[in-house]
Parts: sequence; C-alpha cells; structure tokens
Amino acid sequence: MLRIKHVATLAVIAATLLAGCRGGSAKKSAGNPADNRFPMPEVPAMVADQQQAMEYIAAHFWDKFLTEDRPGVQDTSLVRGFTKDAFTEYFCQYAIYLRAMPPQKGLNYTRTFLDKVEKMQLENPEGTLWKNVTSVYFKIMQDPNSPYRNEEFCIPLIEKRATSSLSTEEEKARAEHDLPLFCLNRLGEKAADFAFTLRNGRVMNLYDIESEYTMIFFSNPGCNNCREVMEMLQGFPGIDQLIADKQLAVANVYPDEDLGEWIKYAPIYPTNWYNGYDHLLAVNGTPLYNIRAIPSIYMLDKDKKVLMKDAPSDLLMEFMKIVFGPTN
Repeated sequence: MLRIKHVATLAVIAATLLAGCRGGSAKKSAGNPADNRFPMPEVPAMVADQQQAMEYIAAHFWDKFLTEDRPGVQDTSLVRGFTKDAFTEYFCQYAIYLRAMPPQKGLNYTRTFLDKVEKMQLENPEGTLWKNVTSVYFKIMQDPNSPYRNEEFCIPLIEKRATSSLSTEEEKARAEHDLPLFCLNRLGEKAADFAFTLRNGRVMNLYDIESEYTMIFFSNPGCNNCREVMEMLQGFPGIDQLIADKQLAVANVYPDEDLGEWIKYAPIYPTNWYNGYDHLLAVNGTPLYNIRAIPSIYMLDKDKKVLMKDAPSDLLMEFMKIVFGPTN
C-alpha cells in the first residue's frame, strides 16, 4: 500500500536528520562556560516507540533549559548560559523534532514554551531572554531561506507577537498582517484550488489532477534554485513511472505576470509535468498561497490535503524516498 501515515513518515525523516545533526546534548558549545551542555530531556525507559519518544522530547525539550541554575544564566549577553550561536543550534534540533509531531501537538508544545519565556521576561524586565529567543525563533522558523523553516510553527510566535505586552506596536501590526497569510493551506487541511493555463493553452484546475500524491512546484523562469530542484526530481529513481502510474503528479506553476519570460523558458520543463502559469494572478494576488520565496513546494495527498507546506528540498527528497522507495 503506497499511502502511509504522514506523521510516521516525518518521524523517520526527523530521526534521519537528527542522526546527522551537528551538536547534541553531549557536545560542549564553544564560548560557553566549561561543561555547560544543553540539558536534553531523558526519555523514560517505558517509552520504547520512536514516535512516542520524539513526542516526549518535543514536549519537554525546554524544561531544564528554563528551570536549571547553570553557569551564566544571569548573563544577559548569553541565552540562559549559552551563546546565541549555541542556542540557535539547539533550536534547529527542536525544529526537527517538531517536524515529527502531529501538528496540533507540536503547536501546543511551542505555545507552552513561548508562554513560559514571556512569563520569565515579565518577571525579569532587565533580562534579554524574550528578545533572544524570539529572534532565533524567527530566524529558524520564519526566514524563507532557512532549511528548518516551518510555516505551521511560525503561527504561535505570530499569535504571541500580536498580543504580548512585550511587542512593539510595529511588531503587533506586522503580526496582525502576517497571521492570516500563514494560516493559508495549513497542514492537514485541503489546499486552495486554483486555475492555471498549460503551454498548449488548456486551462485546468489543481483539483482536476488525479494522482495519489500531487506536488505543487511554484517556480520562476531562470531561478537557479528552481532548476536545482527540477534536476533533483528528474533524477529521482523511477519518477517517470510514478507519474505514469498516477502515483505522483507535479504541477509546476508560474505565479507571476511576465509571461514572455515563462514562454521562452517553458520548453525545458519535463513534458510529463503539468507546466502552466497563473493566468488570473490569483495565487499571489488574492492571495490563495503565501509564497514568500521561489521555489515554494507543497505536497498534497490524494484528497488534496496538505502534507508538506513550503518544503525545503532536503525534506522533500527524504519524504519521497520513504513514500516512493523500493520498500513501499
């Protein structure tokens, strides 16, 4: 059976990424006080299932970090005793664990973390914890160039910035603007349908595509990163057969208005993809999708529910290996 549980798939991906993740609980961080190591939670022995273990770590990732008295915790140039670079590294690990969570659980864990950080900052107004934590959070989760970006888990920070007394009026206004955009096409929800025109002039809708999985590939002509992703996909073992068998479809859509450039570039696209342009300019203009950078990739299931949103290319390829690999 090709269709598999999305959370289980992401749990395997997260385990793979964590295995190669730089740093870890046993590594000292350069520039920190001696033996000041990140206090990772210890998974109880009774938790044997990988998914449950990852959920436990995600739920308790920050517990000791926020409560333990360690060297440097009062130093405002550090983040609870860690340099900002070291804290950033640990936050990247946290972002990987969140990828393996059912979305609602991950959102709850993250909201709890932000609530605790906000409370600590309010109790210690001279501190810098809120500023340091939220700046790293923004950089890792929200920056469109971050390999750990995750729009779903940007939402708790945007919500918090919209209401917190720690936010400036500018931050609140920005958050109120961003929140509805980041809530478009959320994980587990059906993707917004839209029409696009193929090179032969035929107009079709996203929902016209019949396939076990549908990849939306928002791209621009001449975009080097788009070309790299296209080459990675073309090099994926058996991709042409997957497309022929309607296990995978690729909707390669140009969302901008310079049609002349797209027409000149279109012949290089694989002919077994749905290659088209947004003739109504609805994707960005309405907007229907929150395209913050190109390329932007979504993976949908058979019912057009969102499995991956603005997926980094490494995560996309790991997903494809697990879903379409030889063992499935």
